Amino acid sequence: MLLAIPGADVSRRTALMENVLRFRHAIFVEEKGCNDLQRPDGLERDPFDDERAVHHACLRDDEIVGYQRLRPTTRPHLLTDVVGDPFRPRPPRGPRILEWTRFCVAPGWRDFRRRPDGPFLELAQGVVEWGLARGIDTVTVVIDRRLMVIAMQLRFFARLLGFPKRIGRDEGVALRMSFNRETLETIHEARGCSRRRVAESALDAAA
Repeated sequence: MLLAIPGADVSRRTALMENVLRFRHAIFVEEKGCNDLQRPDGLERDPFDDERAVHHACLRDDEIVGYQRLRPTTRPHLLTDVVGDPFRPRPPRGPRILEWTRFCVAPGWRDFRRRPDGPFLELAQGVVEWGLARGIDTVTVVIDRRLMVIAMQLRFFARLLGFPKRIGRDEGVALRMSFNRETLETIHEARGCSRRRVAESALDAAA
């Protein structure tokens, strides 16, 4: 299941969000070596985890196996207001463009092939599904350059925004990626099902 938690609803999902932030800390600080994100409480958070953010947690039973964060580019956001440097020129902003950050998958679930049951495809479907429902068709993102090939195979229309850059222990590439119904249909085909993936609120999850 892919659960979407709007920033305004975080207080209603405190236990899950604590696990999400602990998961992020384990991936980005302990594994990937982004030491500037380290916190003594073991919860990775930043100023952009506010009411404007939307958190997508990919669950298998009660275990978090993947995560991503979406944020409007019409407001201050991580990639332009903090990171900035990987982008030449500056990335686009606008009401139809989201920032896609903190994408991560648990070590035991990673595969650079398109596994039908894998968190990668489920998270990708969540971005496209959630965005298209709101008139959004583009994201800006920094991802592992190996994932760029998979994204293009899924019919994301990718455009480089800069040269690859080392972030922590990994090398990421900044992209502008557009998507449409063809992208969603391609993901459905790769996953072998067209069922809606995103439960969009705490009430949806409880239903």
